[in-house]
Amino acid sequence: MSYEEAISKLEETVKQLESGKLSLEESIEMFEQGTKLAKECYETLKNAEQKITLISESEGN
Repeated sequence: MSYEEAISKLEETVKQLESGKLSLEESIEMFEQGTKLAKECYETLKNAEQKITLISESEGN
């Protein structure tokens, strides 16, 4: 899944949780899904930052 797709799904998950229309079980399931998506997005950004740092360092030499 691309970063953009993960962010979109995370945003939709947050909207559903904020709606207050989910049962407790559904809320827990959505929260778990959102946590996984947030972790995936964080890892993608972390990897991108590392690549940018490496590129910047190699360009500086």
